[in-house]
Amino acid sequence: MWTPKNTNTLSQNNILTFLLLEIICVVLMIADHSAQITAPVRASISALTYPLVKIVELPQQVYQFINTTVSDQADLLTENIELKQKLSQAQIDLLQMEVVSQQNSELRKLLQTKQLLPLKTTAAFIVNINTGKNNQYIIINQGFNQGVAVGQSVLDLNGVVGQVDKVALENAHVILITNKNHAVPVEFLRTGVRTFIYGTGELDNLSLPEIPQSAEIKVGDVLVTSGYGGAFPAGLKVATINKILDSSDKSFQRATAKPSANLKLMKQVLLVWSLENQTHEKKQPEEHAIP
Repeated sequence: MWTPKNTNTLSQNNILTFLLLEIICVVLMIADHSAQITAPVRASISALTYPLVKIVELPQQVYQFINTTVSDQADLLTENIELKQKLSQAQIDLLQMEVVSQQNSELRKLLQTKQLLPLKTTAAFIVNINTGKNNQYIIINQGFNQGVAVGQSVLDLNGVVGQVDKVALENAHVILITNKNHAVPVEFLRTGVRTFIYGTGELDNLSLPEIPQSAEIKVGDVLVTSGYGGAFPAGLKVATINKILDSSDKSFQRATAKPSANLKLMKQVLLVWSLENQTHEKKQPEEHAIP
C-alpha cells in the first residue's frame, strides 16, 4: 500500500530527476555551442527527415505551381486581348488617317483646278450615288443655302460629271452625263466639229450617234463642251473617242467615247457657275428632301 511517506519520496525523486536533466541539457548546450559536438547528430537526423519534409511540402508546392501557372496564363490572355484591342484601334486610326490624308490631297487638287478655271467653282462632297442602268445620279452636300442652282455644271478633276437638276436647302441632285436621258452639246477639240453626246446607262460609255460623214474624226479625239445653248460653259473636257462606226446607210458616222471624269471612284466634285448663271436670280428650292 502507498503511504504519505512514499508519496513524498516519489515527488522528491521526480524533482531531483528533473533538475538533473536540466543540468545535463544546459551542459550539452554549452558544450555544443563551444565545440559543436552534436553537429554530426543533427546532420544525420536532418538527412533522415529530409524526404519526409519534402513529402510534407509537396502539396503546397504543387498548389503554388498550379496557382502561379493559371495566374500567369490569365495575365497573358488579358494582356493578349488588350494588345489586340490596341492593335485594332491603331489600325482603325491608321485607316482613318489615310482616308483623311487622301481627302485632303483630293481637296488640294480640286482647289488647284479651281484656280485654273475661269469660272466660279466650289468643292462639294458626294453623300449618295445611284449607278443603276436606267437612272444614274449623285447627291451632293450643298444646296440652295450654299448658292447651288438648277442647271449648274458639275466636274471632277478630269472632266464633266453631270448637271444639277434638283435643288433642296442643304443638298442637290446631279444627273450624270452617262444617264440615258442626258445629252451634252460638244465639239471635237482637234477639228471644231459640233455634235451631241448621249448617255448610255453605262458609267464608262457614251454615244455619238450622228456625226457628219464629212467630219474628220479618229480614235483618241478629245470632246469638250461647245457652250451651245448655254447648258454647259464652253471648253470643259467631256470624253475621248474610243470607237468609230458607220451608220447602216452610211449617211453619217457613229462613235462611242469614254467619259473623261472618273465616275466610278468619285468622292468630291466641283460645282461650276458661268458668269451668265451668276447674274440670274435664284429660285426657291423644293421644300421636300431630295431622295
